Amino acid sequence: MAKSVEEILANVDLYAEDQRENLLAAAAAARSGCPVPHTVADGGYHLLTRYEDVRAVCAAPELFSSAQPAIRGVPVRVIPIDTDPPDHREYRRILNPFFTRAALARYEPQLRELARTAIESFVDRGACDIVSDFAIPFSAGSLARIVFATDNRDLVDRGVAAAKDAAVTSSPEAFQTLAGLAMEALAEAEARPDDGEDSVLRALVTATIDGRALTLEERLGMVTTLFLGGLDTTRGVIANIAYHLATRDDVEPILRDPGGWQRELEEFLRLEATVAFMARTATQDTEIGDTPVKAGERVAVFFAAANRDPARFERPDELVFDRPNVPHVSFGFGIHRCLGLHFARIQLAVAFEELLARTTRFRLAPGAEIRRQVGLSLGSPYRLDVTFDRV
Repeated sequence: MAKSVEEILANVDLYAEDQRENLLAAAAAARSGCPVPHTVADGGYHLLTRYEDVRAVCAAPELFSSAQPAIRGVPVRVIPIDTDPPDHREYRRILNPFFTRAALARYEPQLRELARTAIESFVDRGACDIVSDFAIPFSAGSLARIVFATDNRDLVDRGVAAAKDAAVTSSPEAFQTLAGLAMEALAEAEARPDDGEDSVLRALVTATIDGRALTLEERLGMVTTLFLGGLDTTRGVIANIAYHLATRDDVEPILRDPGGWQRELEEFLRLEATVAFMARTATQDTEIGDTPVKAGERVAVFFAAANRDPARFERPDELVFDRPNVPHVSFGFGIHRCLGLHFARIQLAVAFEELLARTTRFRLAPGAEIRRQVGLSLGSPYRLDVTFDRV
């Protein structure tokens, strides 16, 4: 049974399934009374519910460290997410060139091929599970091709298969397989550092920081971050947009406007942030608003709640397409703003352009049950069964 707002505020637990249904309502209630509630769950942490507090904490890495970016900890390095300045700047310097719009544009034909292949597998049925039939094969395949950018097609194909498995199961074994493939790809890139076009893996084996080469832990940590950060998030946004496509008549015409729904995309991202929260650790005694925070105490940066703060957004719990400005924090804020935000936007444009080239009139399938995911992705359904007509 779902806990009430009052029960949640008595002891917030961001991972508790029985708090999921009313968690955002509890954050809304907290804003007017105790906007930075404290909980004893998972060793204790302060929860940020206001937009300005979230931005302030993310903008102050000297006061709030990212060394432990998850409430329950991360068993492996997730570089540069778990890194503070000045090292963070050096790691991002290595990766940034590969995630500009210009650098990613060369992959668009491959992304369209992936989308079309996925669509072909279900279009004749007139029904599908958007998550498993479309979002997972498309997002996992896209990410694997960016990371394993090599002429070794066998390695790329195995990378795509492993990425799909990781997206479906999120199991340690699946990510171990990905790590093994990453080591194989890194070894291949290291054996031929001056052969072929630039790629993420080639950059990792040739880059230096303060005159030294990256360690194997650093290289694997950066590859792991790309997969952890890219698999679930894009899948979640595709599923959330598809949910609105199937339940609102005004969404399909918007998505059919070629290149014309960028503002609407930002509103989709605002309403249902797929990365709901991350953690920071206070490096010294400080305050958040009027709330004292001691050195070493943990802070949960609740992006999903910040995106629904009425002090920043009118009608915050509604999907409003004509907002003049949508400065959401779904991609984070400050130095840790998402590395892959351009990649995500390109993927989403391609996904829905290709989907709507073959289909129309999406509806939720009769009896479809929409389950909400527990954990980092507050808004990503496990599955989304829909029906549609062919174009």
